This record gives sequence, structure tokens and C-alpha cells, in this order.
Amino acid sequence: MRHLRSMCFACLAVIVTTGLALAQAVNGTIVGTVTDASGGAIVNAKVTLTETNTKVAHSKLTNASGYYDFPEMPPGTYQVDVEMPGFKREVRGGVILEANTSPRVDMQMVPGELNQTIEVTAAPAALQTERADTGRSMDMQLVEELPLGVNRNFQSLLDLVPGTMEETFQHSQAFNASSSLQTNVNGQPRMGNNYQIEGIDNNEKTGLLQILISPAEAIQTVSVSTTNHDPELGRSTGAVVNVMIKSGTNAFHGAGWEFLQNSAFDARSFFNPSVGHLAYNYFGGNLGGPIKRNKVFFFANYLRTLDHEANTNQENIPDDAFRTGNLSGDPGHTVYDPLTGLQDGSGQNRTPF
Repeated sequence: MRHLRSMCFACLAVIVTTGLALAQAVNGTIVGTVTDASGGAIVNAKVTLTETNTKVAHSKLTNASGYYDFPEMPPGTYQVDVEMPGFKREVRGGVILEANTSPRVDMQMVPGELNQTIEVTAAPAALQTERADTGRSMDMQLVEELPLGVNRNFQSLLDLVPGTMEETFQHSQAFNASSSLQTNVNGQPRMGNNYQIEGIDNNEKTGLLQILISPAEAIQTVSVSTTNHDPELGRSTGAVVNVMIKSGTNAFHGAGWEFLQNSAFDARSFFNPSVGHLAYNYFGGNLGGPIKRNKVFFFANYLRTLDHEANTNQENIPDDAFRTGNLSGDPGHTVYDPLTGLQDGSGQNRTPF
């Protein structure tokens, strides 16, 4: 029983540690310092962090250095609210938190009444001072509106990240049914990239392709880290690409779409007598909203593809004489017996097959 309890405790520790590691990979942290007009730290100021779309709020007090942090927060748009007796209430909205980022929001309070509010609507672009990795994040507007390559695969956008090469379609259509695209990052092999969906491994065991390509319409952000990855992001010598799926909010939102490619709109190849039949339909929809306002939300996405193709191929069919070994029927292209004539293939005594 003692050994059994030890094994159970070890398994529980592994599960908890794994959960924390995944949380670090898919969430972000908002940090900052609260000071007065002279730059002195304000201790025990109440800092409230509220997600704009869901109204889910978190609060804590600043420490002896006026510092605060909100670790492991889900990606979204946040409002930072600071209150302290003897100072005006300070509010800053539009703080965008993306996966695997740590934006800093420093607040400077002004003496006054607590019922007076200073709302900051514009702030300088935040520099990344809390992390050492490089890369970029692509939000849902970028993913949905920019032209995408093979079958609306978001991986086409990796071309926008510094250090990447043009993406390629690897293997056959049958083997690569998910239409996975590959790229090389900073000169590393394509199999050195690590693809994740909300921190969950999305690579085949061989590392050749990805298992699931998330529909572009279901993606909230795509986080790409190309150097100095944090350990919790897992193995990678190239890039770590983490896809975050949309979530529901306090308002109901839905969408429907269809993209069509049809041979009726295709031009005929010069060498083909007709256009091969092609009908490719990419369609679906999604819906998100509240289950319990400010508490629990849902998001569902549906995608279906219909692919009907008929290839047009031109082939040369040999005639009966050719099949029996008589190659003289092709004028201007006589085939000679290599054992006749001179060694260099010339001479008058060459014998046609």
C-alpha cells in the first residue's frame, strides 16, 4: 500500500505539472507597476483585470514595490482598473493579451477623489520587455481576410514571419489529405517545427505533417515563436506555431461561408482537348455565445469539404508493330541495334530494329 500511494502521488504530480505547462503555453500574463506622479511605488493598490467581451474579472493588490501580475490569463482584450484611496481611479482599456505573451501595463495615479476617474484611451505601443523569444502573432482578422493558399490553410501566413521560407505542399494528395503545408525556419529542417492547437501536440509521430488543420474561420490567433522558446513550448529547432480557437462571449455571434472552385470557370490547357471536371466546395458555419453570462460560454464550428475531380491526361498508345518489336513505323526516329556499326554509334552498317 505504501508503494501504491507513492505511485499514485507521482502520477498526480505529473498530471498537475503537465496541466501547468500546457496552461503556460496557451495563456499569457499581464504585468505592471502602479506609481504616483513622482514615480514612487503605491502599495496595496487594488488592480482589477476585466475581459472586455466576457466581463470576467480578477482582482489583486500591488506589493511593496507597487508591482502586480496576472499570470495564466486566457487570450483576449482586457481593461485594467486601479483604485487607491486618496487617488483618482485609473482605467486603461484595449489591452490585448495573446497566447505566450506578457504585455506590461504600468499605471501612474493622480491625487484626487476616488469617485473621479482618469480613463486612458490611447497608450504608446507596448515593447516586449518580459520575454526573450522572437516571432509574431496573427489575429483572426488577418487569418480570415488575407488570401490563403491550399484549401484556405492558415499555414500560408507563415510566409509573413521573418526567417521563414515559402511554404510547400509535401507528399501526395492521398497521404496529405489535410492539405498540410510546410516551411523552413531560420535554415532548419521543416520537421524541426512544432505545431500545436491550444498547447496540444498536432504533429504526426514522424514529424512529416500535421494531423488537423484548424479552419481559418475558427481561429482566434496564431502565435509563432521562432527563437528562444520557453521550455514549456516543447521540442523545436525551427518555429513553435500555436493555434488558439475562438471562444464564446456575452453576445451571440455566428457566421456562415462557402468557397467554390469549379471547372466551369477554368480555362482549357493548350494541349488538352477539354477541361477535366472539378467541383470543390468548402463551406460551414459557427456559433458562439453565453451559457451563463459573465461565467460560462460556448463556441461551435462546422466545416465540410466536397471534392470531385476528373483528371485529363494525354498518353501515347503504341501500335501493333511497336508492340511486336518493329520500331520502323516512326518516321524520322529510327532506332538502331547498338551492336552494329562502329563503337561511337556511327557507320554504314548499322541495322535498324
